[in-house]
Amino acid sequence: MSFKDTFFYTINPEDLKATWEKFAKEINGAFRFQDPIRANIGGPIYVFEISSTLDQFNLKIDQTVYINPGSNDQPTLLHYCLTKKVNQKIYFRIWKRSLFDKILGLNKVNSGIAGIDNNFSLKTNSLNLRELITKDKNIRESVTSSTYLLNIESTNQTIEINLKRSGISNSVQEFQDDMVILRKIIKEIA
Repeated sequence: MSFKDTFFYTINPEDLKATWEKFAKEINGAFRFQDPIRANIGGPIYVFEISSTLDQFNLKIDQTVYINPGSNDQPTLLHYCLTKKVNQKIYFRIWKRSLFDKILGLNKVNSGIAGIDNNFSLKTNSLNLRELITKDKNIRESVTSSTYLLNIESTNQTIEINLKRSGISNSVQEFQDDMVILRKIIKEIA
């Protein structure tokens, strides 16, 4: 009996690997796949990673998937990390407002959109990024959904853009959709 036949998968690692490989080729990236790691858990752990460039930024995409035989598999957040040397100081963060945030109103930049201003805290020093959120419905819906986390910060003359998304990419198109978001953000930073 093969290893593949011994587990019930909600995520098929072979299909996921094929999708990552195909997308890596599409963006001229280097794909790294770590074969199943066995830990003190019931099933294997798979590590997926792509390294490439995107509009003069270094790009790293990674995700780890924990396979739980006979139950729900557990992927970590799909993480896109873009880095580049810059001379500007920039930061951007948006998060769901907690009760504490609502009471004190700390770290809040008004976007002018009631749905964002009432439910989210926005902290930025970039007028361009703030305007991107207010003008681009796709970006706004993405960064205010429960699916995405976005953080941008420059330290030591390096800007780092971190976009994290829950779930897995079942198709190359899902990766491409995330890249559209990243390209729009990069355009506003440049």
